Amino acid sequence: MKSIVLSAMICAAVASNGIASTNTSYDASNDKELVNDQKSVAAFKQAITFHQRNVDVLWEQYGLAEARIKESRGNHAELERDKNFFIGVYQQDIDNGVRVNESKKAIEEINVTYAEKHAQRDAYEKKQIAKLQAQLKAELNNEKKQFEKAKKKYASLINEETLPLLREAEQHFAKAIDRANSFPSSGTAIAAR
Repeated sequence: MKSIVLSAMICAAVASNGIASTNTSYDASNDKELVNDQKSVAAFKQAITFHQRNVDVLWEQYGLAEARIKESRGNHAELERDKNFFIGVYQQDIDNGVRVNESKKAIEEINVTYAEKHAQRDAYEKKQIAKLQAQLKAELNNEKKQFEKAKKKYASLINEETLPLLREAEQHFAKAIDRANSFPSSGTAIAAR
């Protein structure tokens, strides 16, 4: 009889253990989904930030390239320094009373020559900056396409947490593209920013 009681106690313990484990079982798949969703939301946020930063970098590069064009060899400041040097030489002759008429004539020729050089430099800068602006527009449009792909990829993750970031990024793109589209069609440069 002791063995029957002992068997019954063991069976009861095993049965109650089984019931307890089924009632308190832990579903790890829900945690994995939650972690994966959190990782996906973080990846979406990073993608948004990444594309916004790329727009800013494109504008920074444009500003540096435009400055590089304007400050390259033969720029307006260099032309003006050269012009002033040559005029100064002839002006000294005039001040000293040496070859006055020839010096005045030479100064007039220098003014005409450097006016032409300034005009050529303007044309060169406008052409280079127009190319630069076209490249910027193309890069901004390409970045916008990449952003739209990321939006489609993460469309299921648009919620109250990501929607404000997404709207901010869309406004950022719109402003950047509008700014690029506001460049004069003649290719003249406007200040970057």
